[in-house]
Amino acid sequence: MNKILSMLLAISYGWVAAYGQIGINTEFPLRVFHVDGAGDNTSSNPSEAEQLNDVVVTSAGNLGIGTLTPVTKVDLKNDPISSVSSLRIQDKLGAYPNKVLESGTDGIAFWAEQPPSITKTYAAVPAQKFITRVRTRLVTDSDMVIPQNGKYLLTLRWWSYYRWTNSPSKKVSIYVYVLKRGITGDLDQIEYYLLASQNQVISFTTSLYLGDCTAGEIVDIEIYPSIGGSGGDGQTQYELYGNATRPDLIPQVILYSI
Repeated sequence: MNKILSMLLAISYGWVAAYGQIGINTEFPLRVFHVDGAGDNTSSNPSEAEQLNDVVVTSAGNLGIGTLTPVTKVDLKNDPISSVSSLRIQDKLGAYPNKVLESGTDGIAFWAEQPPSITKTYAAVPAQKFITRVRTRLVTDSDMVIPQNGKYLLTLRWWSYYRWTNSPSKKVSIYVYVLKRGITGDLDQIEYYLLASQNQVISFTTSLYLGDCTAGEIVDIEIYPSIGGSGGDGQTQYELYGNATRPDLIPQVILYSI
């Protein structure tokens, strides 16, 4: 009996070595290791529907679930008409409400608290002046410090006086830049064109994208008056309202995570 078993094992091993493929529940193994869960592959060219219950390992070491052609180390394909997700991770049931799965620099995954959405408002310091073709930082009541890692956006609500002599009204422009303090390069910028005459109020609202930011970084807004009236460079083009008791007349900045 032992001799018969040994012969059968030898024959089986020789077949696997010769063909290099192992099939379970299928007569048509198509990869190094191939399991047909439902046993419904009727040929060596199974349909997409037949592949959905298959599991394979390729010669490249890729694991395919629901597909015979995995292109990554783990490749899952779900039934397109199914309402059930193709991946579920259940770890300590009930212990991780509202958590997100993250990975460190070593690639090890871990559960982490979902970062809260953050919104903070800053007011510009009153009476600031902005000179034609001079790029100047908009000073706020406190530094705009990034509170936590993430992607950020800010909204600027501008309100100022236009101080150059224009008669009649003339097209003027103002550039708005956003950047990280101490780091070369702008994160985003925009130019506004408006019609203005001397002492007229200039007001607009715009949003600027900061992208990925790190906790502790300081964000600055810089203003560059470009096109103005008569008088040449070096003239005060925009001046902020001088009384902090009227926040509705002072530029406001809203910083928020997205």
